[in-house]
This record gives sequence, C-alpha cells and structure tokens, in this order.
Amino acid sequence: MRWVGAVAVGVALPLTAIHAGVAGAEPRIDPAPPATPKSEPYPFYTNCTQVLSQGKGPLLAGQPGYRRQLDPDGDGIACG
Repeated sequence: MRWVGAVAVGVALPLTAIHAGVAGAEPRIDPAPPATPKSEPYPFYTNCTQVLSQGKGPLLAGQPGYRRQLDPDGDGIACG
C-alpha cells in the first residue's frame, strides 16, 4: 500500500467509503430487476360458439387457442 495525497492506492475500499466525500454520490442499488413484459395468457375456448362470439375464428393450427378438439375434420382450421 502506498499513499497518494489522502488516498491509499492498492487498498480496496467499500463503495460508500469511496463516495463519502462527494455530495449526492450515494451508490445506486436497484432493489428489483427490470420488469419484463407480461405475455397474455394462452386463450382456451370451450367450443366454436365461444370462439366466434369473441370474433377470433377461424383458428388456424399453431395460433393461440387452436385445439384439435375444435377441428373435427383435422384440416388445421378450427371453427371455420
């Protein structure tokens, strides 16, 4: 350790000790991680009447809410 002015070089100091002499220089600590966007819940439709009443039909295979049970002929288009 050697001294340069009033600072000891080569000595690790706590962050608060480093900024103690600087006005308004408190260390910033984020208490929580940044919020991530919440995804909408995957829709579940009981039947095609519900799908169509909500204006969501027809449902294609791979789209949210599509289920094989809503596509009786198995062509990948439910409630069409």
